[in-house]
Amino acid sequence: MSDIEQLNQERQHLMKSFLKVKAELARVRKEKDQLEAENRKLKIDLEEQEIEYANLFGAIEAEANL
Repeated sequence: MSDIEQLNQERQHLMKSFLKVKAELARVRKEKDQLEAENRKLKIDLEEQEIEYANLFGAIEAEANL
């Protein structure tokens, strides 16, 4: 096998590896974006529950002071 053929095979191997890494990076970025969106939603849900808890606690305190 000549040096040129060997270099071409190595180049093809590297290109395949690069394309696999590129695809994996795209998949990971997509997953990251999905997790960030889910995290934002969970934070909003938590804030809503904290407000509801504060309102209920306030109502209980108000009844106790009657």
